[in-house]
Amino acid sequence: MAKAIAIVGDSGSGKSTSMAQMPELGVIGLDPKETFIINIKGKDLPFRGWKKKYIPIADGAPPTVGNYLSSHDPDLIVKVIQFVGTQRPDIKNLVVDDGQYVMGQEFMDTANKTGYEKFTKMAKHMFDVINAGISMPDGKNFFLLTHSDEDNGVLKMKTIGKLLDEKIVLAGLFTYVLFTVIKNTPKGVEYKFATNRTQDDRYVQVPAKSPIGVFEDILIPNDLGYVLERIAEYDSAED
Repeated sequence: MAKAIAIVGDSGSGKSTSMAQMPELGVIGLDPKETFIINIKGKDLPFRGWKKKYIPIADGAPPTVGNYLSSHDPDLIVKVIQFVGTQRPDIKNLVVDDGQYVMGQEFMDTANKTGYEKFTKMAKHMFDVINAGISMPDGKNFFLLTHSDEDNGVLKMKTIGKLLDEKIVLAGLFTYVLFTVIKNTPKGVEYKFATNRTQDDRYVQVPAKSPIGVFEDILIPNDLGYVLERIAEYDSAED
């Protein structure tokens, strides 16, 4: 199975930016030659030159070339993930960006419909997308970048309806759940990932998780390349 890594946080807290390669700032990021991005809402990515680095796949054709898809269609997303996972050895990292809109867009598209069935379908579609990602073969890394929500003083992944929260618990599908944290320091604003359970400046619980020993600090740079380096070092360490 693929490495399953969720990045959870508010809009503008550094989730998408964590993919960017910025060597002048010491940011490793993800190599576009090894990365496929599925952009659920199709927003411009927040880093310089992204349109030259991430090339859309051809409409209606298998994604044999290209490394970018803009779609909120869960069936298409699952097919592309499965194809990339098995037929694209050049791709090591698959990112679903703005993952909460798999449900959010479907909710708005069916806003005039009543009944619980639509919520069941939304939950099933979200689960299918995540399951396709984590079911990719060994050697692949699956990232879900998604918004956070607060429930009784505890942050969680944002969902719609209660089915996923009560029956599945999305965080339980991931080995790594990192929450974004923004810190105001004398040097300016710093964007971080929380790697294990902590609380933010509002005393809200942040239920981040990662295996013991992967990260030395609770707060690390919001850099997905750094995250992968630490995971690789942990996995190859001797007893």
